Amino acid sequence: MLKDQATDSTAVLFFDGDCPLCNRVLTFILSNEIKADLMFSPLNASSTERWREAHPSMLMDEDSVYYFDGTNLYKKSTAVLQLLPKLRWYTGILKLGWLFPLKLRDRCYDFVAARRKRIFKECIVDPRLMGRMLH
Repeated sequence: MLKDQATDSTAVLFFDGDCPLCNRVLTFILSNEIKADLMFSPLNASSTERWREAHPSMLMDEDSVYYFDGTNLYKKSTAVLQLLPKLRWYTGILKLGWLFPLKLRDRCYDFVAARRKRIFKECIVDPRLMGRMLH
């Protein structure tokens, strides 16, 4: 977890906009969220750059997913697990991920991340993202 005194309490999921797997995960989130209050931003977008400037102590790189809950910034597997309470009850089985040590979770995350563009070729952007992107 990366801490900063954030002034904006909007929850944001930062992702690789060119990643086919990331876009499929966003479709899953949009289909299973409890409340439509989560914003999204590709890591290479100008909106993310402005967010980074407003939160200089919260460092990000281009090879990970980040979840800002309004107070704290989480990355990789922890970002995914922190996002789960925003999803419907039946996704709760995924909370079992907390049982695994952080290093193991992040190694699994890195393994998939390194292969994501070879496994999933087509990048399909869900039209429901329009209006939900960080400005």
